[in-house]
Amino acid sequence: MFMHPPRPFVLLTALLIGLPTLMAEAADLDDLQLPTILSATRLKQAPAEIPGSMTVIDRELIRASGARNIPELLRQVPGMHIGYRRGNQINVNYHGTNVTEARRLQVLVDGRSVYRSGLATVDWAELALSIEDIDRIEVFRGPNTAAYGANALMGVINIITRLPMETQGTRLHYTQGSRGVRDGYASHSGGDLLHSWRLSLAGQQDDGFDHDEDGNDYRDGLRASRMNMRHLWQLTPNQTLDWQFSASEASRQSYYEYSTFLDHEDGSAPLDRAINRHQPDADIRGRDFATQGLWSLDLNPDHQLQIQAHAQHLERLRDWRVCDSPVVFSDHLRQLNSLSQLAARKVSSYLEKTGRTETLDQYIDRYLSSAGETYTGQMQQLANQVLAETAQYSNGQPACWDINENIRETRYQVEIQDSLRLSPQLRLLSGASYRYDRVDSETYFAGTLDNAVAQLFGNLEYRPHPRWLFQAGGMYEDDHLIGDSFSPRLATHFFLASQHSLRFVYAEAVRSPDMYENNVDWRYRVRNLSGPVNSPVSLYSHAQGPGDLEQERMRSREIGYNGNFHQLGLRLDVRVFHERITGMNSEPLKIDNFLPNNASQIRFKGVETELDWQAGRADRIRLTHARIDFDATSKYDQRLTAHHSGSVTWLHQWPGNIDTSLMYYGADQLNERRFERIDSRIEKRLNLQRGTSLSLALAWQYRLDDEALTWDENLYDSPSHLYLSAGLNF
Repeated sequence: MFMHPPRPFVLLTALLIGLPTLMAEAADLDDLQLPTILSATRLKQAPAEIPGSMTVIDRELIRASGARNIPELLRQVPGMHIGYRRGNQINVNYHGTNVTEARRLQVLVDGRSVYRSGLATVDWAELALSIEDIDRIEVFRGPNTAAYGANALMGVINIITRLPMETQGTRLHYTQGSRGVRDGYASHSGGDLLHSWRLSLAGQQDDGFDHDEDGNDYRDGLRASRMNMRHLWQLTPNQTLDWQFSASEASRQSYYEYSTFLDHEDGSAPLDRAINRHQPDADIRGRDFATQGLWSLDLNPDHQLQIQAHAQHLERLRDWRVCDSPVVFSDHLRQLNSLSQLAARKVSSYLEKTGRTETLDQYIDRYLSSAGETYTGQMQQLANQVLAETAQYSNGQPACWDINENIRETRYQVEIQDSLRLSPQLRLLSGASYRYDRVDSETYFAGTLDNAVAQLFGNLEYRPHPRWLFQAGGMYEDDHLIGDSFSPRLATHFFLASQHSLRFVYAEAVRSPDMYENNVDWRYRVRNLSGPVNSPVSLYSHAQGPGDLEQERMRSREIGYNGNFHQLGLRLDVRVFHERITGMNSEPLKIDNFLPNNASQIRFKGVETELDWQAGRADRIRLTHARIDFDATSKYDQRLTAHHSGSVTWLHQWPGNIDTSLMYYGADQLNERRFERIDSRIEKRLNLQRGTSLSLALAWQYRLDDEALTWDENLYDSPSHLYLSAGLNF
């Protein structure tokens, strides 16, 4: 613990203690009707009672944003950083860290986790979910392992879909615009108070970025189709069954990404020319299926019980033909790689250079010494044998063969949760869950790998006085492949008024390394081999997980304020935080550079502010800002975090059923690049006849900066992006 709080903590505390003098109209402690939040502790709570900060992106904001995917909606969350690996691959990170991975956020769809346990990521493009079906997104900002287990290390995103009764009738929606945007959506909802259902179908496509840093066309388009079915059954007056089924199929364009052992700068040798001519596409095909059910029983007004179960299966399929120097099948290179992956890579980089002044041994020894490795006599002998073999093949033909990066993941989970009010001052939530995961991939795992996770969780809420609220929660988790852990959280709220609270929160959280990091057995199986190689053969490259990685651990301290100035229509949340993550795995995880460890750490401190103001019947203004300072030991965790980021939103309702929105997003550093964009939208609604309406909308995005988006190759021809939408409800 820090003994002397940072200056912002002291200033915020002093400011908020004096708030009662600034809110005479809101200073009484009478009970008022408050909105409820579901995703913080699993208990229904008012915003001022949450042990942390929560951002709610409601239906109005979703519609006004004009966003076509969920990550773009999350730009409205303070401290949330959106990184594009390519146009069809998006990473969402709270507070940043690694620019190419998003390993530390739990993402739920109606309470079902879509976080992949096999590869520790969320595939936003393949989610079997349409934006039109979303009611709201609740984002808990800060560690929440106490409520949702490992992988909620830095926060939780819970995407909550609309109930069928809220969308009765038929809805059609179509969007078309620049950059190849073609989106369609259709749904029909029916039923009554006892049975209600909705079926929705959607298709989405775009062309991604226009060109790379060299001006070449960039092949990163997306084609996706989605289906959702939801049925809500009121079994008895106090008992419901909510069942859902979803499926998606997507194709993500991708380039030939095989990394050849040799890539000479001049490319003049016959072997190099043949390898360089071989550049087939390697698209990624995805299929997702999921079904889930939630049974809820209200035993009495103070006691609720629910059981949720789900099953899901996903496939990511990618196969293509590669060509390389026959030396990649050398026994000498395979032995050298087993002794030192770095030494094997440096043989390659030495051969690729022109105008060399060092010998091979001098070159490798220099790099191994800087990395703390010793260049042994055995390595020297093997490296020089590889050098001689490479020369033999330089004027010949390449070896070519088929490989794949196919992976299938399956999950089953059942969870029981009990909510009980023991007295007017005391409320208890408790529960347990069991999850089974299986991953199947001959490339990444040499077959199948299984894991099982059991959880026990609880949250106790005690309110001895109208001005004080105490909460204690925790999660015990046993991971078959990793071991057990316990994540506690303690929170104290002091209420300046009924809807104005000052909170103090201490939390510990963990993230379990995924199967890929810890248990990978990565090697490419060779099929249909052609070229000057005798069978049987195997590639030199091989990555093996250590099997003994420990969990990443966070300790977080927070002072915050949440207030609702009811008569002003103003809501304000301020979060001042100090977080430290230790035991981080931040190293590259490539087949020729696979070095996972728990050696990295990072410290965050800063202030996040969120203001939402309903400035009259026609106007809504929303401001967010995050100021983050950080110290990271790994260079890979220093690139995505922005020191300053935020958004400004203005929504206005004009006469004649016309709505407009204007949004600004900015960040001073996303992978060392500035980001600024203005989004605007205008919508006209027409009531054609009773029960039928037509909406027409024009959305426009304009980049104010001249930077690539996250990576050098992510470039557009124009900073302007325009698309039209039409919707019909009947």
